[in-house]
Amino acid sequence: MHCRKVDLKKGYVWECTDELAKDPVTGKRKRVSARGRTKPEAKANLERKIKKVTEYGLTTDPEQSSISFEKLAQEWLQVHKKNMKESAQRSREYHVKRFGKYIAKIEVKKITKKMYQNVIDQMQKDGYSFNTIYAAHSTAKRIFKQAIAWDIIHSSPADMVVLPKEKLTIDQIEVDQVGEKYLERDELKTFLDITRTQGLLNDEVIFVLLAFTGMRIGELLALKWNDINFENNEISVTKTIFNIDGKKHEYKLLTPKTKTSIRTISFDENIAQLLDRHEKQQKEQMMKVRNIWHDEGFIITREDGYPMSPRFVHYRMKRLEQKLHEKTNVKKKLHPHILRHTHTSMLTEAGVDLRAIMQRLGHSDAKTTLSVYTHVTEKMKIDASDKLGKVFGDLINR
Repeated sequence: MHCRKVDLKKGYVWECTDELAKDPVTGKRKRVSARGRTKPEAKANLERKIKKVTEYGLTTDPEQSSISFEKLAQEWLQVHKKNMKESAQRSREYHVKRFGKYIAKIEVKKITKKMYQNVIDQMQKDGYSFNTIYAAHSTAKRIFKQAIAWDIIHSSPADMVVLPKEKLTIDQIEVDQVGEKYLERDELKTFLDITRTQGLLNDEVIFVLLAFTGMRIGELLALKWNDINFENNEISVTKTIFNIDGKKHEYKLLTPKTKTSIRTISFDENIAQLLDRHEKQQKEQMMKVRNIWHDEGFIITREDGYPMSPRFVHYRMKRLEQKLHEKTNVKKKLHPHILRHTHTSMLTEAGVDLRAIMQRLGHSDAKTTLSVYTHVTEKMKIDASDKLGKVFGDLINR
């Protein structure tokens, strides 16, 4: 250890310097220094610094040791980019931006648990939803875990954080009921009637297929005609579409959500006839604009052959929701995924067992499927009891 006086404008300080053991990768030694008002203080500061490096393996690279949250987050995103789908990458970039809004320029090693908690509390004050705060925290937690792995810090400020609890209003509680997650038989009929009479081009085929196949919206929009086997009446689900900005030229076809999402879905003659009619209509449209037609074989397309974006279908369904609320007694909030849950309820009423339903939907997690399945089966038990009483109730000795 070597110590010396260092002259400053306002006097002087003591600086002590020492060398660490050779780096096992580079074979080079790194010099570590620390300052203090006195020589003993400088020596003590240096010893603490060396202890941190030897005990926790903390980096002595000046650039890494002073890295900001913003720079660390970008490096983390870059490293994990190759293992993430583009949709997941976009989502994480979004949450990095939300969280980094508060501490982007602060050095990672200076971010304390209290500072981290302040960020979470401030996000709540700024009106971010529980889901957004939770997702931002989850992303930040991974980033700090990476900082530990890279020997920048030895403990994470994300540990022991207190997240806000989701407070539901009475309206939200009512909407969150299982029965609100799917359409009953008469509600589905009413919705499809509105779709046929008030819908725009392709609305009927989109929403009928969602309801009667249980596909996710991205899976449906990625379908091509060569995915349909009309001899066996089967649909092969092997991909999903990604188009976050809704720009028609910027779509991408990705692998499905999970391995279980790759599946084959059977359909009946009614769906076969619907697809046949749709194919003929599409060919007529293709002839009208053949000079600009995007000939990639998509089933659900815009007027020029490009596939629709999921956002576009959401807008279409909200339009139909408004008409449904105006003209009928059905007041449920509609979104494309409600038809996937509706498909679960339809299969349950048809007597299909839970495992077969999960396979058809491509579900690896039974949570949502099970909630709808259980709700419908319980309702069927009550209906069965009522029917039994009405038909054979007079046989009971009163």
